[in-house]
Amino acid sequence: MIKSFAKINIFLKITGKMLYRGQAYHTISSRFMLYRDLYDEMEISFNSEEFQILGNFDCSLEKNTIYQAYKEILPFLNQEQKEAISHLKINVHKKIPSGGGLGGGSSNAAIFLQWVNDFCGLALNNEKLCEIGSKVGSDVPFFVSGFEMANVSGRGEIVEFYDEEALKVEIINPHIPTNTARIYEEYSKNFYKPTQENWLNLENQKILEKSALEANDLLAPLLKIHPNLNHWVKEGGFLSGSGSCFWRVV
Repeated sequence: MIKSFAKINIFLKITGKMLYRGQAYHTISSRFMLYRDLYDEMEISFNSEEFQILGNFDCSLEKNTIYQAYKEILPFLNQEQKEAISHLKINVHKKIPSGGGLGGGSSNAAIFLQWVNDFCGLALNNEKLCEIGSKVGSDVPFFVSGFEMANVSGRGEIVEFYDEEALKVEIINPHIPTNTARIYEEYSKNFYKPTQENWLNLENQKILEKSALEANDLLAPLLKIHPNLNHWVKEGGFLSGSGSCFWRVV
């Protein structure tokens, strides 16, 4: 079993917009922290007639981040390696909630890329794996980096190690999956105001002194769509990413 850990966003600020591969993205300034108390487990075997992913997923195979990572790594493989991994069966025991803002899908993709790199002896460095991973999802480079905590910018592809002790937090899961595209659309339509401040230099303790609305620009559009989630803000929760899960210090 391979563990695929969750993450939280200690803060998330929108800094502007950019085009990538013909698609519009919001650029961010954020601090990611690996959350080791919550993880999916991946079991990889070679007993499948075709590339197969098993697990409690709410998307088609083609939209699965592991499958997308598989397609992106293929150009780096020789014919024998391509044949070998085309018979993989990947069984994912999902514990990270989908649509919770905890990066479960991105973490799965990153772990798969690292596994293929090791298994096939590709010797791709982290920078190259991050480049490949960024084509799959904006959060994948963070998980590839191996950092416990990092400042993340651009559309997620710029990952810089941040040296501070990890926060001790608990995750609050309201069990309301959210749609990232819809949250960003609501933000762009009604709340778009790129930050001019540099949050990357703020220590975590200073961020904890801010309000939840200040710390994550996507909280306001989330609450407009799901106003009942304001209960967890009142309970001291900070929003993670664009999902519905909150975290608070314990």
